Amino acid sequence: MNDKLFETLSGMYFTVDDEDGGYSVGQVIRPAIDGAYLVRFEGNEVTLPLEIVTIGEMLQTTEDDYKLWRFFDTLEERDKWTEWLDTPSKPRVISLVRPTK
Repeated sequence: MNDKLFETLSGMYFTVDDEDGGYSVGQVIRPAIDGAYLVRFEGNEVTLPLEIVTIGEMLQTTEDDYKLWRFFDTLEERDKWTEWLDTPSKPRVISLVRPTK
């Protein structure tokens, strides 16, 4: 694999969708081996140890072809995304009754 291409994810922030409908967040730290990176997931109160994640895992999709991993250049971009995810949508009322004249 091209070394420059292999380095492109280093330092990026990410979200990854969980099976339970939630998501996890973290940062890609650096390449581990060809085709895999060391990543750090963020815990609530403690710093979690580094984990090795392959490119194949990062490219996984759901049955409906939605990407599980999303990458962001900055922490601010990721925080903006997670804020949007956590904001409840506003219900819209649509009248199914036709107005009478």
